Amino acid sequence: MATAVALAALTGGLLVPTVAGSAFAATGDRASVSGRYGDFNGDGRVDLAASAPDATVDGTAGAGAVTIAYGSADGAGATQAERVTISQNSKGVGGQAEAGDHFGFSVAIADFDNDGFADLATGTPGEDVGDDQDAGIVQILWGSPTGLSSSARLADPTSSDQDAHGRTLAAGDFNGDGKDDLAAGNTSAQAWLYAGGIARDGADSGTHPLGNLNAWGGEVVALTAGDVTGDGADDLLFNHYQLYRSGGDASTLGLDPRAMQVGYMGGYSSVFGDFNNDGYGDIVLGRPGDHGGEITYVLGRPVSDTDPTWTLDDNRHTLDQGNFDTPGENGLYDRYGAGLAAGDINGDGYDDLAVGDPNEDTDSGTVADAGHVTVMYGGSIGPTTTNRQVFDQGTEGVPGENEAGDGFGSRLLLSDLDGDGRKDLTIAALGEDGGSGALTTLLGTDITLTVTGARSLTPTSYLLSTDGQPQLGSSLQGHPPITPRPLPEVG
Repeated sequence: MATAVALAALTGGLLVPTVAGSAFAATGDRASVSGRYGDFNGDGRVDLAASAPDATVDGTAGAGAVTIAYGSADGAGATQAERVTISQNSKGVGGQAEAGDHFGFSVAIADFDNDGFADLATGTPGEDVGDDQDAGIVQILWGSPTGLSSSARLADPTSSDQDAHGRTLAAGDFNGDGKDDLAAGNTSAQAWLYAGGIARDGADSGTHPLGNLNAWGGEVVALTAGDVTGDGADDLLFNHYQLYRSGGDASTLGLDPRAMQVGYMGGYSSVFGDFNNDGYGDIVLGRPGDHGGEITYVLGRPVSDTDPTWTLDDNRHTLDQGNFDTPGENGLYDRYGAGLAAGDINGDGYDDLAVGDPNEDTDSGTVADAGHVTVMYGGSIGPTTTNRQVFDQGTEGVPGENEAGDGFGSRLLLSDLDGDGRKDLTIAALGEDGGSGALTTLLGTDITLTVTGARSLTPTSYLLSTDGQPQLGSSLQGHPPITPRPLPEVG
């Protein structure tokens, strides 16, 4: 395992921003900081991490980069000084930007070393390791009072058995010991869990396999974390259709090896949220390939050892555009449900749901695949049509304009970027400007999302090259888990 290397502030492609550290770091009082899992510099505001895995770095195509927009009272990345671009050519990150590495193909955020600052895990599935081509690696960039400030590399336990280690990542406390863990997928049917926290030198307390390495036709294409059973520890959704239960106490490392069925093959996206405010995480599955797309949500509930079953027949609700009087038709190739996000937008205690439809034709069907986003608000029975909102780039106040192939709504994230206790919506349009990609943020209020103060961030905003279709926003992170745990004091 590689030793962590101290990072220094850079003048080009900044890794450490010129954002002042907060009083929380000085006093050690971090109990009131709500965004630990997205707050890299401890100023009490969530920061936005967005990857551009196909970015050209110093002339090297497909090397990949991750962008950071540090939160402020005016939202994330309000000034150039609050925008940072990280690549493997950034000093101290480790490795080197190489063609086809795809640094940042996946990202995950948690406090892996338990110091009160959020850390960023990055997957680089195209990285060669010795003679093993495309073996893939996972790196951790550590949070600090000045932002991301050091790095470590995690060893792949069985690099010879699969490729693309780190192609998908998920973070959470899977054994209930108060320390954040990391799950990493690859091209085999087996993921790896780094449990019990991760030290600054990259050492983990225990590494455990998940799944069957020799399963026929299986690959780990997606991992999603959240607390479905309400036991205070996170569960892991594996490839959108199997739920691995958490151990639930500190003596149980890893996850229950019995995987419970929650969906079926064909899922594309997934997210956890507590839409009915009952303390149990609800699962939303997106299947954009099913006749224009649909979503299914399953309401969380306790699961006992004597009744471990969990299927989509339990509290299942399947919806498409027609259920919500969404403008446009359920076109065969719309991809409704490709982007999903959950979070409490208006502070009423119920998580809300945003659904992206990146291939929706807008302007009465005259602009092909421009895309739009539907927002549904939570309530006692789950997401409802009350105050339903629909946004596209033709909506007054939303930056940009509807253009063919933009893919507005390709990826979504709800997180509190301005520190007001209301979740803000970040919308990725991966097809913007011929595949450069772009991010649009809309701010949450006491009632609904507002276009007032809406901001657009493009590769140019981060001084990132637009050569080779970087697809900014391919992976988005920047929010706490459903059930935030008490924060450690930092003295």
